[in-house]
Amino acid sequence: MLSQSVFGEEPVNATNAGSPASAGGSAEVASNLAMAESVTRHGPFSIGTNWHFLACGVDSLDVGLFVEWGILWDFLAKQFDLGKERASRSKGLPSSDYEFLILPSGKPPNYRWHLQWPGFHLYLANQKSAQRGTPNAYASINAKTLWLESVELAVQSIVREIELLGGDVKAIKPSRCDLTADFLLPGGLSLPFLLEHRVPEHTQHSHNMTAERLETFYQGAKKSPVQLRIYDKGLEVLKGGTKFWFRDVWGIETLQDVWRVEFQVRRTALKEFKCNSMEDLGKQLAGLWSYLTGRWFSLRLPDDPNATRRTTHPFWQAVQDCAERFGELSHVTRNRENGLASEEFYVQHGAGCLAGFAVRRQEPDMEEACRQFTGAMLGYWRERDFAKKYAVKSIQLGFAGSPAMAGAMVEPQTGKDSPCEIGQQTISD
Repeated sequence: MLSQSVFGEEPVNATNAGSPASAGGSAEVASNLAMAESVTRHGPFSIGTNWHFLACGVDSLDVGLFVEWGILWDFLAKQFDLGKERASRSKGLPSSDYEFLILPSGKPPNYRWHLQWPGFHLYLANQKSAQRGTPNAYASINAKTLWLESVELAVQSIVREIELLGGDVKAIKPSRCDLTADFLLPGGLSLPFLLEHRVPEHTQHSHNMTAERLETFYQGAKKSPVQLRIYDKGLEVLKGGTKFWFRDVWGIETLQDVWRVEFQVRRTALKEFKCNSMEDLGKQLAGLWSYLTGRWFSLRLPDDPNATRRTTHPFWQAVQDCAERFGELSHVTRNRENGLASEEFYVQHGAGCLAGFAVRRQEPDMEEACRQFTGAMLGYWRERDFAKKYAVKSIQLGFAGSPAMAGAMVEPQTGKDSPCEIGQQTISD
């Protein structure tokens, strides 16, 4: 039963939010950082053979929840609005039982309210029930909760708190899942080494460096369905100063040379892998890891001109072997048609542009306008790198490893292209 108000009196602000624990770690952080900076790195094109597996698991999990709220929903919504207003310019307003905070902003455009528990964040839409297959609640689970408890317990705690607020969770759909494996890797990794050994090699990447020291390597665009991050996790923990609990997860004292391989898998890709429930995700974790570290990306020795026939690097073989630690290995297939625009979409888009082009050319004849449109696009791409653009677009849409590589290594053959095909490829730019 809800009390008259679910909120207490005092917001948590910048002056009262701190804790002795958060302040006490600064000297240790400075000391460890000083030690880390003095380490001499190994050569850029090779790594040692004494790497050591530390841990693997789900580091980040966002889920959409389909909730049916009860008869108290109107009262609850008013309380949330009141709490959101009172939380303005603070770090959150505690509930009357001090179990959670209500934050001053939601998650635009769908979720009006933002609630925070110690183990997760919950975002609520102003809807008594889910509509048109869209969840009316969204939760982001903290990494610490996932590592020190479990995915199952974390999701159960979200359901329990929603029930205490008067809601009934009808379904849960994974929206984002980060799969990771951590290794103690003396000497670390370098950018030249990764660029020399990565397959596919002709795809979008970016990186963060401090001087000549690699901190993070990204494969794939930030908003693509799948993105790989390889980074110095130990350095991140030292810099942040709030995740020293990872030493208990890893079973080590030092934080130097701990490197993470992390795949961020968004809802578009999860849908393609048919992960439409938490049960689906649990069954496919091992298969997902196997696919991502085998077909989507790998590190291979440069011992064959054909990248697909190259020998897997021994370190990456250890990364691939983590699949069995995620659960029972199952074969997964990826249906890339799900969530992607159809060929007809691009045809319609190009056809719509044709009319405007014809008007600018003052060419009312459709067939002649098509010929001129095609010629203009051919001229456009002859002055640009179509193969590179094809490779980038391929990785952004989740086709890494096959079409992207082929498109980047073969010059476009424009002589045989039809007007329709040229239109599709150009308009999708």
